[in-house]
Amino acid sequence: MRRLEITIDHLPDKRLSPNSRVHWAVRYRATKEAKEEIGWLAKVGWGDSEPMMKARISYMFHAKVHRKRDLDNLLASCKAYQDGLIEVGVIFYDDADHLEIGSIELTQGQENKTVILVEEV
Repeated sequence: MRRLEITIDHLPDKRLSPNSRVHWAVRYRATKEAKEEIGWLAKVGWGDSEPMMKARISYMFHAKVHRKRDLDNLLASCKAYQDGLIEVGVIFYDDADHLEIGSIELTQGQENKTVILVEEV
């Protein structure tokens, strides 16, 4: 079973949250940046391997400041990351036949970061 773990040195961009009230062009730019960021990080770990036809994606959010955060919004903010993983060929597609959502965790840590674990099922 193949797997890929990607660590991003920040939490998902606030502009990608479904609750953000930003202009569509601002959201588009943030989406493009997130896809590009995950694409480069994934290429380093994945190379030119074939995409996972059926995968499970899990998210671990590490927040420096302990406050209440909405996990649904954090997960929705990661949609651009999933799309970026499709574009670089890590996962085949993000429909229910090809991708399932694994665990979603939020912990307090020394620094803000997002860890994305993609496992072949």
